[in-house]
Amino acid sequence: MRLIRAVSFLIVILYSVDSYTQSNDNFKKLQDISFDRIYQEKHKQKSKPSVKPQLQQEQIELSVNDSIFKLFDVDIDLTLGEISFDTSWGDPVKSPRIRRNKASNLFGPVRHYADGSVRWHRGFDYYAPKGTPVYSVGDGVVSLVQNHPDFGHCVLVTHKRPKQTYYSFYAHLSSVSVKYGEKVRKGTMLGKSGTTGNAYNLSGEDEHLHFEYRTSPKHGDRRQANPNVIVKTKFYSADPKSKWQANVRVKKKESYDLF
Repeated sequence: MRLIRAVSFLIVILYSVDSYTQSNDNFKKLQDISFDRIYQEKHKQKSKPSVKPQLQQEQIELSVNDSIFKLFDVDIDLTLGEISFDTSWGDPVKSPRIRRNKASNLFGPVRHYADGSVRWHRGFDYYAPKGTPVYSVGDGVVSLVQNHPDFGHCVLVTHKRPKQTYYSFYAHLSSVSVKYGEKVRKGTMLGKSGTTGNAYNLSGEDEHLHFEYRTSPKHGDRRQANPNVIVKTKFYSADPKSKWQANVRVKKKESYDLF
């Protein structure tokens, strides 16, 4: 009887260790996931003729990525922080310029997959060699500090204004110098740029800060909008009607310009 109990106890221990190992392995596999690769596999499936191609593309992108992004969503305490009456905005890097000066690194349907279909880019990619200081674009509170498989080391700041709340998001950082719940001012250094997440294989002119303006804080909500709303220096496509934005340059205008 004692022998049976001993064997049963050993089986339980081995099962627990195996489950823990498997859990770790699953998390490592999740970190290695390329959302773009998953999208491309999903996109190969035959589309329904009743759905417009561009609308269907967006639906596929959302359905594939959302379930994964939501795994890294956390409950953000929206009571943190105070309303700021300073409604001005700064820039996330000292000398802002867009990665390779290409419109495909702006926000919107500016990129393409191998089959030629439109691919959305949901923020601005600022050229930022590894180690470039990254700053909060406005007064707010740090609402998320995370190591994400796609975004790498990332920070989200909540900016409460009298009539609206904004969220700025900073990704691919090499280091983070703020903590969750910390109050920051416009120009507070949040960390330094890097090549973490899916930017791990980039170098030289492609090293960048991925910056987003969100109307909802969670990754899975996919509520990004044009970052020009919350930055001082605005960037635009020199030819927004061009189908291939990878061949189009960008133009910029600082918010205090009169034209």
